[in-house]
Amino acid sequence: MAWSVQDLAQVTHLLISQLTAAIKASPRYVQNHFPFEVSGLMPAVSRTDGTNVLSLYLLHVGRDPYWRNTPVQGQRAQLNTSQPLSLNLSYLLTSYSEKNWHMEQYLMSVALAYFHANPIYKSATAEFSVTVEADSIEEMSRLWQAITVPIRLSAMFRVAIVFLAPDLPPVEDMRTPVEVSLSVSPDLNFISPTPEPEPHLFELSRQVAYRVAPIAAHPSQVVSLAGQPGAAAGESVRLLGSGLDQADAGTVYLSPSGGGAEWPLPASWRVFGAAASGTAGNADEVVVQLPTTYGATPASGTTLTNTPPPGAYQITVGHTGAGFRSNPLPISIAPQVLGIGPGETELKPDPSHVYSFSASGLVAGHTSVLIDQTALTIGGAVAPGVATVNAGTGAIAFELPAAGLTSGSYMPVRVIVNNIEAPPGWWVKVP
Repeated sequence: MAWSVQDLAQVTHLLISQLTAAIKASPRYVQNHFPFEVSGLMPAVSRTDGTNVLSLYLLHVGRDPYWRNTPVQGQRAQLNTSQPLSLNLSYLLTSYSEKNWHMEQYLMSVALAYFHANPIYKSATAEFSVTVEADSIEEMSRLWQAITVPIRLSAMFRVAIVFLAPDLPPVEDMRTPVEVSLSVSPDLNFISPTPEPEPHLFELSRQVAYRVAPIAAHPSQVVSLAGQPGAAAGESVRLLGSGLDQADAGTVYLSPSGGGAEWPLPASWRVFGAAASGTAGNADEVVVQLPTTYGATPASGTTLTNTPPPGAYQITVGHTGAGFRSNPLPISIAPQVLGIGPGETELKPDPSHVYSFSASGLVAGHTSVLIDQTALTIGGAVAPGVATVNAGTGAIAFELPAAGLTSGSYMPVRVIVNNIEAPPGWWVKVP
């Protein structure tokens, strides 16, 4: 529905506020500020000596027959908890003054005139009508006999339609996400009106796994990466293009981003599969699977045997004998943090407050370790704010800085080699 309430007292409180404002704006109250009260209690309770009382008592609640079958939301029938309850509210309006009959009738006159002039209440959060019920004196007499108090000046009002919102069941706690995968690629179903005469590369795509903070209180923390996301050892990349099934695309080449050297990739690194667009062969894509180990790059023209050291490179396809090379695409090779499972991502210290983990693809003198945006000093011994890096074994150890980090917060441990950062892995909790 357009609006609903969680508590019927909201409607009563709204009506009482309106009547109170109407009495304060009436001519007699403006001339002579008499004591009065607009109450939501039943008539017998709300009578106070020396005070003029206007009682608006919710006497009866009934189901509205015309809104009983509310429109179904969606394509299927819904449970009762998905639809608000449509109600008609019956209020008994009573005016009371202990020894002033004129004041009793004046308060009732103000209330009747206000509801007659404002039969429909409408706001951003509520909408209903207020009407006087045509009850006979016999019906009202039987009503007052049920209340068991002397009959007083009164009238029945109908407030409708009021929608009572159902309580929603509590939302069960869900498992905290531990990684987010991103994949971007062009539309391979697009058919160019002028096919490329030679192999052409459109885009390189790969899947990146981001480790999030280990508790739900910090899932939205932004993790920044130095440089563009890179492919680590053991991962695969997809070259998307056209004409990749031709002889001139028979070899994949890797070279530094500035040129000057070129290394063919072994045929075993190239994974063949059906093209995404459904055309014959592998005209649209080539998948390259990097080895799980890093190694130094050989002389130019020598076939690679290991994943090259982290850094910025470019990749092409071509023909060894004819010397053809396609347009290059930039590709980054990233280091890799080891030992992280799909569950807990918090790196915990030993009793001496030293954090230890391992990574691959480290390069001596070109490796940085950061705690979020705080860079640690690379030294020969672990100390507060100092990290040790063993490029040969991949071992990294550090202590958190003594100051500058927010206590109780989770922060990512970042490893950067040759300005290329490893995908986010471990998190530490600042004591």
